[in-house]
Amino acid sequence: MPDIDRWENEGGMVHRSKTNVRLKSLQRRHSQLDTRVEAELKRPNPCSLELQRLKREKLYLKDEMTQLAA
Repeated sequence: MPDIDRWENEGGMVHRSKTNVRLKSLQRRHSQLDTRVEAELKRPNPCSLELQRLKREKLYLKDEMTQLAA
């Protein structure tokens, strides 16, 4: 465990790596949600509640990505 603490304190390599992995995961999920929104909009009678939920989740992910990038 001391080696991990040393790396985190000497340049943050471990922390940045975890942040990058998390950011990529959030970006992938955001993209998947975008695809689901488009698919829902193409349906004959799109469900407004589902669209609302998907868009809300996309906004949540976008906010989280912005915080990680800062």
